Amino acid sequence: MSTITSHGQIDKHKESSFKRKVVIVIDPGHGGEDVGKPKRHTKSHFKNEADLNLDIALRVGGYFEERVGNVQIYYTRKTDRTISLNERVEFANRVKADYFISIHCNSLKDRNYKGTQVHIQSKTFPTTYGLASSINKELLKTGRKSRGIIDHDDRGHNLQVIQYTEMPGVLIECGFMSNSEEEIFLNSGKGQTYIASALYRGIRNFENLKVKPAPDKRYPYYRVQIGTTPNKNEITYKKYRKLNMQIDAVKENGKYSLYVGREYEKRYIDKLLATVKKRGFKDAFIKTFKKPVPQKITPKPKVEAPKKIEKDSTVVASKDTTSTPSNNKEEELHFYRIQIMSSDRKLDINKREFTNLGEAVYLFYDENSTNPYKYQVLVGKYYAKSKAVEVKEKVRKKGFPDAFIVTVKQSEARKSQDRYIPKNN
Repeated sequence: MSTITSHGQIDKHKESSFKRKVVIVIDPGHGGEDVGKPKRHTKSHFKNEADLNLDIALRVGGYFEERVGNVQIYYTRKTDRTISLNERVEFANRVKADYFISIHCNSLKDRNYKGTQVHIQSKTFPTTYGLASSINKELLKTGRKSRGIIDHDDRGHNLQVIQYTEMPGVLIECGFMSNSEEEIFLNSGKGQTYIASALYRGIRNFENLKVKPAPDKRYPYYRVQIGTTPNKNEITYKKYRKLNMQIDAVKENGKYSLYVGREYEKRYIDKLLATVKKRGFKDAFIKTFKKPVPQKITPKPKVEAPKKIEKDSTVVASKDTTSTPSNNKEEELHFYRIQIMSSDRKLDINKREFTNLGEAVYLFYDENSTNPYKYQVLVGKYYAKSKAVEVKEKVRKKGFPDAFIVTVKQSEARKSQDRYIPKNN
């Protein structure tokens, strides 16, 4: 799996930092051979759903990498490649993600439909529902129409990537490609920025809540066992294919137990069992999975060798390895800039949207970044924090609502690729 990582340490140069180490898996839906919803518009530069999902996903991850410390971002894919639903689920579970965010775009025959949808497994999961509500609130702030928070009951079916993942997860439908106005919005840099920043703020705000909802109750859960086999390759046989369900072969006691489904409510697993029996597996039955109880391991007592004391030995104090403030005055000096945007292409900072700010504007390029948005536009150079705060509010009102302050050590200041300096500066 491809990863982009902010390595978990608290970074004083970020806009904020989570109080705990947070792992987020961002899943751009579809990819490779699976284009998702095909583009409808005749414009050649418009994209299929898989490519739009990836564009938005990378922007969401980019916001976290630029602005938040103590976070680790993983992507299920960073390129246009084929990846199964099973692989997405297994990856998120393997890295023990705190949040799973799957990004999609919608399409319907009725071209009048507009708006966003936030899908979850169940509204009975307090943390998942709280996360979805926070994201939905931020999407509304961008002026997007919300079509609500939708769970298993509303849909009438499961979505595998939020059914089988073991952490709070949401699947966001960012808009309807079948609507010409929304398709233009989804293919625009402005539209993708609005959506990505809303997802970023929704997740960030939820994680920063002083009092969070109760944890999701994911145990017990239920599965339907359809049989056992000594050869797990049997699941490719016709009798299993006609079931038309995902079958998991789990090795137990020297054989493979074959399971379908994963439900958290008895009524749903009862319904699944009835369906499985109707399709020919008369001996199928429900199995309940309870939360594993960690085994206590009693540590073995350490046996220390007796210390040999040399005659007339002198005790020498060990070196203090804790960090101390640097005596290098240049390293202690710092100033503030305001970052207003990032881009995957070089920008002309002499355009009116930048010159109208009335402040010095700088374009930087970070060739070492793993984020595709390597170009950053920053404003000013201020040695007083109060002045930086004042300018941040000013540029937010002038069209850059996600602007934030960056602290730069004098010794680490980069050379800009381009700059605009107003005449009165």
